Amino acid sequence: MTEKQRETTLTVPPVALCGDPRDSDEFLWNMARDCRERQINGFWLVSRGVKGYLLVATDRIKGIECPDLVSGAYAGNNYWQVAEERAAYWFGQQKWGVVGLGINAAHHRSHEQLHIHISAVRQGVKAVLDMAYQSGRVAKDWKSWPTMLNTVTGEDQSGNPQARTYRVVHTDSFKTLNLFKSLYENVVVARNESMGDQTMIVIEAGNGPADGYYVLNSWDGLPHPATAPQGTGVCDSLLLCK
Repeated sequence: MTEKQRETTLTVPPVALCGDPRDSDEFLWNMARDCRERQINGFWLVSRGVKGYLLVATDRIKGIECPDLVSGAYAGNNYWQVAEERAAYWFGQQKWGVVGLGINAAHHRSHEQLHIHISAVRQGVKAVLDMAYQSGRVAKDWKSWPTMLNTVTGEDQSGNPQARTYRVVHTDSFKTLNLFKSLYENVVVARNESMGDQTMIVIEAGNGPADGYYVLNSWDGLPHPATAPQGTGVCDSLLLCK
């Protein structure tokens, strides 16, 4: 990587939030760094997770809080689009139902190396999102995303129903879109929040009232009405990734 590629237009020191390539105490980073079979100049690899798969960055990036994902060395790497394409490949022969992608907030994840969960969506979640879309409670543009709150019920780690509040937006595609940048500019900056607190989940919307994708965002301190449940910093409630 050249010195020019290391630059970031954000003011936060990238090493503190992104990590150092010389780090040696993170399992996923060691795996990515030592991988002997991957595409030349590739920026990702796919590994099996506890359930489903993980798309793992092959550059040293701690996670969602790394500013270079928004504007800098890694902003041109469309990790989410690759994860969607690999999901179609890996899940194509399996009866997993709706496929989802997710990333956890910095203080909730179990590994300090950027990874996106690729897994099945829990039963009933897409139906709730479809109903919200039909009733006009899903944002149709990114600027409206922060204000479109929805209660979606998934499950906790014991299999019990778990309702949480999410911001939801619909997009036809993100092939040319940096979802990290979309989250940062339209939610984090607009609401004066911290990028590291956020979780983001992408769920296929096909075979419903709309094609494309639902993009959900939440965090533990998400402001919500008194009648709605709290937010969350993890994607586990909606995805079968653990």
